[in-house]
Amino acid sequence: MLGRIVGAVRFKEALSFHTSMHIGGPAEFFIEPQDLDDVRHALAFADQEGLPVTVIGGGTNLVVADRGVRGVVLKLQGMFARTRFEGVEAMVGAGVGLGAFIREAAARGLGGLECFAGIPGTLGGALAMNVTVGESALIDRCARIYFLHPDGTLGEIRTAVGLQTADYALPTGCIVLGCRIPLSRRPSAHIHKEIHRRVKLKKAAEPLALASLGYVWRNPNGGESAAELIAGVGLRGKRVKTVEISSKCANFIVNRGGATASDVLALMEMTYERVAERAGVTLETEIRTSGLDAIPFQPRPLGLVPA
Repeated sequence: MLGRIVGAVRFKEALSFHTSMHIGGPAEFFIEPQDLDDVRHALAFADQEGLPVTVIGGGTNLVVADRGVRGVVLKLQGMFARTRFEGVEAMVGAGVGLGAFIREAAARGLGGLECFAGIPGTLGGALAMNVTVGESALIDRCARIYFLHPDGTLGEIRTAVGLQTADYALPTGCIVLGCRIPLSRRPSAHIHKEIHRRVKLKKAAEPLALASLGYVWRNPNGGESAAELIAGVGLRGKRVKTVEISSKCANFIVNRGGATASDVLALMEMTYERVAERAGVTLETEIRTSGLDAIPFQPRPLGLVPA
């Protein structure tokens, strides 16, 4: 079955090469599907061998166990890492970097997604995680979202004017393949100026140049943000070995070198408990984990969804 896959198939691939924190042990089977047939062959192999399947994107919100991940890990490449422009719309593969897509569109005089500039990771991961800036969710900007059910059948979500994220949701266990996004014509110089402004603000406020993980915690409804709560209980700059809560933004965790997943979880557990005790707020995580045992603050499980 694996021999029918066109894309790369590697054994014991270190997932530290595929996460923004540079942390993570080996994947039992690491596959980079080039097309839909590759994905289906990989799913058929996993089903035949009774193996779990994990899909990763840019790894910007992912913590992988130090001992690695059992089963099949997919990272969409090939046709899933391409963009096709059709007038003022774009067909974007799930493996395309969100920032790269926004810049490519800007070069063609197409804008509308500048508010998402500076957000790392892939478009598929951003959709799976329902990335939102202010009141604007990326999923609401898509005309159609294409995905694959675990049984290998194709699915599609068609959005409509007036619908919001709550009106539709990606099915549990699906693999996001790509989407169609309407854009708007504007002078490239104006779009690039806005992109530059937003990226500059993010670089000033967040540790984007470092091996980091963020946003780690979901902002509570109303009141202070997660970063403000964490800073307010005295944890800004706090370290566990070489893992640190960022002094720039307390909702980021930074790897100062040689960190492990165990270190990250220890720092997260400390944060969760301190904020609960001193601020009376129960934080919820925004990250996903793979290969890790159950932990007190219940991160989102990572399965057939890009991260």
